[in-house]
Amino acid sequence: MGLERIDKKTRIWTSDLDIVLPIDGRDVPEFSQWVNWSGWKGYSQYHTAYDFAAYLDNNGNCVLGLPKETPVRAISDGLVAQVSTGLAGEGVPYATFINVEHAEEQSGLFSAYHHVYPLVSYGQKVKKGDVIATLHKDEGENERNLVHLHFEMSNGWNIRDRNVNPEDIYPLIRTPKAESQGSKDFRLIDFQEQPRIIIANFKKLLVDNS
Repeated sequence: MGLERIDKKTRIWTSDLDIVLPIDGRDVPEFSQWVNWSGWKGYSQYHTAYDFAAYLDNNGNCVLGLPKETPVRAISDGLVAQVSTGLAGEGVPYATFINVEHAEEQSGLFSAYHHVYPLVSYGQKVKKGDVIATLHKDEGENERNLVHLHFEMSNGWNIRDRNVNPEDIYPLIRTPKAESQGSKDFRLIDFQEQPRIIIANFKKLLVDNS
């Protein structure tokens, strides 16, 4: 049975929609599978997002921190509803983001991509799988923020439960799950032999509150 296309009547994210992950594992060197690790201790009312931050590589290592400039892709066709690119003269801050509205304009069906260098403009139409940004990395070699994608999904206007846990929409990103969440000292649940953890792309784990 095929996946359902998003159309003008779509107002709720479901796992049977024809969408893609915002980061394609093929764009990450030596990628094997995602690890469910969050800088804000998992999905909650305070962190209504999934952090694409850790993965298992082909050598069995668990890598925390994605490569800088990893492509970020639109999960479905849509319209860029909001872009934040930072303050002129200050570089691109860690809080930059893109919001894309799907189904139709004013549908309220959104996907949001934070900690990125935007490659699209407000009002621009995008297609499923289009590269709309790359992951942000602070300049310099000193202690910096974690390179990752903070990814949010929300249902349409007038839907009581607007916030959506991306884990419910993409089953492949639920496991393996890290414990404790938000810490660089974690283990993977249900792994008898724990993988080596590699801290990548920064000297010290600095995670913001988003």
